[in-house]
Amino acid sequence: MTAEEFKNKVIPFSVKLYPMLFRILKNEEETRDALQDLMLKLWNKRDELQQCTNLSAYVITIARNHSFDLLKKQRPVAVDESGLKLLRLEAAEPDAEKRERLELVHKTIENMPEKYREIIRLRDIDGFSFDEIKAMTGLEIPHIRVILSRARIKVKEEIEKVYSYESGRIA
Repeated sequence: MTAEEFKNKVIPFSVKLYPMLFRILKNEEETRDALQDLMLKLWNKRDELQQCTNLSAYVITIARNHSFDLLKKQRPVAVDESGLKLLRLEAAEPDAEKRERLELVHKTIENMPEKYREIIRLRDIDGFSFDEIKAMTGLEIPHIRVILSRARIKVKEEIEKVYSYESGRIA
């Protein structure tokens, strides 16, 4: 694969990969570094990429594995008190309710079974197409749609439970 082919075929994936890597790594600087390392790794494998039948699935799989490898290498980081104060200030802002709802959605997704969690993240958070999800997971598209529908319903039910409880209504 020539440099021009790499630039036209592989580099555009970085736009789709960034949100996925950021969701996994939860740090902007580490995500940028991981994306750069990933592109270098793909450049070094450019001859293999040319023979690949599904370039999208290959690149996405390598990106996910690379980010999980980076997570495994990380050590726990102590949180300083100034960071906690900043979080408390942000919670008092007008958009705190929106952030709270978003946090609740993320917590609900985290508590789902693995296959539901993976599918809803790939589709609704990372924005991958059904074909890309099929290539990554090996599941058929109708099955992916069913899992996604059930996951969305579960998120909706959990959100409604919390807000109906808070307002005093019985769901």
